[in-house]
Amino acid sequence: MAQQVAGGVRERIVTLESLQPPITEGRESKRRGVETPEERLRVERYYQIMERLRQETADTGSKLMITVPDREVSVLQSELARQAADARALESGGLEVKFGAGLGGGDWIGWIVSLFDHLDRTQAHPMARPTTTTPDRISDDAKIAMASDWGTGLYGAPKIAEQMRTIGGFELLMHLGDVYYSGTEDEVQERFLNVWPMTAGKRTVAVNSNHEMYSGGFGYYALALPAIGQKSSYLAFENAHWLLVVLDTAYVDHDMDNEQVAWLNLVIKQSTAANGGKAKKLVLFSHQQLFSRVGKQGPKLDAALRHLLDAKAIKAWYWGHEHQSVIYDAHPRYGLLGRCLGNGGIPEPRKQEVIDAPTERSVGSVMWKRFAATSDSPSCLALDGPNPDIVGEEDRFVPHGFMTLELNGPTLTERVLLANGQEILKNEIV
Repeated sequence: MAQQVAGGVRERIVTLESLQPPITEGRESKRRGVETPEERLRVERYYQIMERLRQETADTGSKLMITVPDREVSVLQSELARQAADARALESGGLEVKFGAGLGGGDWIGWIVSLFDHLDRTQAHPMARPTTTTPDRISDDAKIAMASDWGTGLYGAPKIAEQMRTIGGFELLMHLGDVYYSGTEDEVQERFLNVWPMTAGKRTVAVNSNHEMYSGGFGYYALALPAIGQKSSYLAFENAHWLLVVLDTAYVDHDMDNEQVAWLNLVIKQSTAANGGKAKKLVLFSHQQLFSRVGKQGPKLDAALRHLLDAKAIKAWYWGHEHQSVIYDAHPRYGLLGRCLGNGGIPEPRKQEVIDAPTERSVGSVMWKRFAATSDSPSCLALDGPNPDIVGEEDRFVPHGFMTLELNGPTLTERVLLANGQEILKNEIV
């Protein structure tokens, strides 16, 4: 396992407590009162960011890696983790950032002003698009390992990496996105590249995500992709029976632009033509979800790919984004099998609705809970149980884990595993 660098970004955890500035009276600077309209606005904006974290803290506690799907919150956390000089050890792992002389001292308003200069930048790295519609070849008996929302370097994430190395022999290693807090270059290096089990497989694939894009995608496009030899943020693989397509649903948030959809259409058409007019079994991989039984839906993705969905052209779709493990039954209209594997490394509070749902099966300390279909989502199994990798608060958080796929001719075998490598579910897709 990669070693943690003491005090590095990988260890730094930014919580609500971390973000409390050193103040004297009310919201006033130690240096002087808040005088200008710009300062007043920026201070209030800072406290609104803290309010977003306060809402999340009510569910997760103040001594964990709290994240919010909000660009300003995530970038602020990244910048604070990068700059902070002081920290204290946490039972749950890592070091909690504290305001120190380098940040606040006697002029925390000055730091806030400079921080928002950083937050308000609007540049984004150009999207790296594929130059071919011909998929890369993989073997007919390829093995794939996948984790999502894994890029913390903490909790179950290092254990998942170790298990991938122990199993080994994978043709593809996939990270389905989210390096925390906002995918800066420091975070990509320390929370992803330094810890990801490169030697466990022939090739690593990194999927773009909303948190990577919060910092403009520079860590993802300029550092991660060159480091793993990936030329574009969406790409395809195929063998004799299967067509696997990795999508970028984050550059246009929770959506795909027309150029990417056109590329996907051509990949499918050309693969089908080369296969004597017979379509191969199509499997999609993305960061964000098409639908959800425990969270938000993906209506823009539904609209972008409606032609494929209505044609029942997609066999299965694997995604992350939501920090759960959810195995969906076949969609009643589209036929596809949805899979959420976003429980790779972020502390996610156990949902009361999941705890209260009927248990369909138990495997050791964890349970698969049965959910009925809704108008938005098929019926499904959702993982519940304690997380032994969050020390001292095990019973409050969803277990961390990952998935493997085995292509055996026309059959795909999927396995759901906990961070310690225990197999808790196995399915065959034909």
